[in-house]
Amino acid sequence: MTTSAANPDAFLALLTQGLITDAQHDAVLAHPETAALPPLPGPAHALAWMRVRGLITQEEQDAALDRIESAATDHPHADDATDIAIDADDLVDLAGQGITHEALEALHKDGLIDAETRDIARQETPVTGSVPAALPATLAWLVTEELLEKASFEATRAQVAAEPAFALAAERARIVKEAQALIDADAQLMSTWKSNTQRTRRTGALKFLLTVLVLGGGLGWYLLAPAGVPGCDAASTRKTLDRLMFRVGMDVRMHTIDPEQRADVRTPTIGALREVGYRKADRVRGCTAVITQGDDKDEMAYTIGPVAPKSDEMIVRGADPTIVRARFGHLDASGKPRYNAEPIGREALEAAFRAGAAPLSARQAGSYPRPRAHSESSMVDTDPARSREIAEIEVTGACRALENDAGQACPLVVEYNDRLLGAIGGDDSTSIALSGEFSFVQDDGSWRVSDDFPKIFTRTLLEARLKRMGVTDAAMPQ
Repeated sequence: MTTSAANPDAFLALLTQGLITDAQHDAVLAHPETAALPPLPGPAHALAWMRVRGLITQEEQDAALDRIESAATDHPHADDATDIAIDADDLVDLAGQGITHEALEALHKDGLIDAETRDIARQETPVTGSVPAALPATLAWLVTEELLEKASFEATRAQVAAEPAFALAAERARIVKEAQALIDADAQLMSTWKSNTQRTRRTGALKFLLTVLVLGGGLGWYLLAPAGVPGCDAASTRKTLDRLMFRVGMDVRMHTIDPEQRADVRTPTIGALREVGYRKADRVRGCTAVITQGDDKDEMAYTIGPVAPKSDEMIVRGADPTIVRARFGHLDASGKPRYNAEPIGREALEAAFRAGAAPLSARQAGSYPRPRAHSESSMVDTDPARSREIAEIEVTGACRALENDAGQACPLVVEYNDRLLGAIGGDDSTSIALSGEFSFVQDDGSWRVSDDFPKIFTRTLLEARLKRMGVTDAAMPQ
């Protein structure tokens, strides 16, 4: 068996580079779609297609790249392999948004882009998506990536607006309207990012460290000596938080070069410590407090619980205030959650949500700065589960049945570690809370997210980013 005549070398190049194994290459040859694939622009597109089709995982790709880089002196094409893997990551991100060859072809068929734009964009987009083709997202991406001139898009908008009302015109108008909303939101995000970057340079690192360690939530663990579960305002808790604030202030002074700026750094103070709720079975308290730094006041949240389920050693952990209110603010008298995602169930809902979110990510931010390393306090004990992109999922109300047995809609708060906002602040990620209602459907006894999940997730993520950055008036796609 051979690969498609249109792609005689695409997958073989990956094998030669060492990015895939013989077994993975054999799996490509045996795949029923291989022979029908259209011409692939290059090896990165071949690798992305394998990722989307589950023939190689992100972890397997990274492991292959590590092997190649570790043997770089003996590997004549190590740099080429790295470039292919990076480009494939970009393509997989687009595949998770439905920005694909299929979407480009549909836009061309609808008269929203010309053949030249379609052909150029094919070089930058995956052949196949992990979600259905998304025409508004693709059209917006063409504009924001400058593959489609803004003037051409504006001319198309005017043309569509002037068309008589009929079925095709209504669909074209919908696509253009939703694309414009995404373009506006992207422009607002870029503007705020630039503003925040400049402001961060002016105000120094203290606010950044507070956001990463405490306000952002979930990125650090802080040890408490006593056994048992201390109260949110217990002396041992206050002592731990005061030590954290002192250490944050010290870290900032050590990394502030300008003597005058260093002299202005003051240790933040903690006040208004209160308990939101106590989950008895887990032995965990959810708490909030207020951080004061000069004239600035910010809400923070934290949890107090055992280091391990059966341990008597307690820790205080930074958390997102929205997550803490959701998780600990809806408990019954016995300290158990009132809402358990019936009839889906918490475990099944979380599994379905994670499976639905796995192929999705924000538009690849290659133009954003790469995260810069920063030192962590010796008090930090990182929890691997909290470093996942989807850190935590909490049900905030009862699920409701949709009409015509179309599934269940459940209100959720999701703690999301956002790489894009992390790049802005200089960390690997920044924790934000996504709040919204997500729908789930049942297939053969198993639950999965509904078909509109990619659209709702992407919109909710964008809303959370803008909210974190202080934007409240951006037009959102519906």
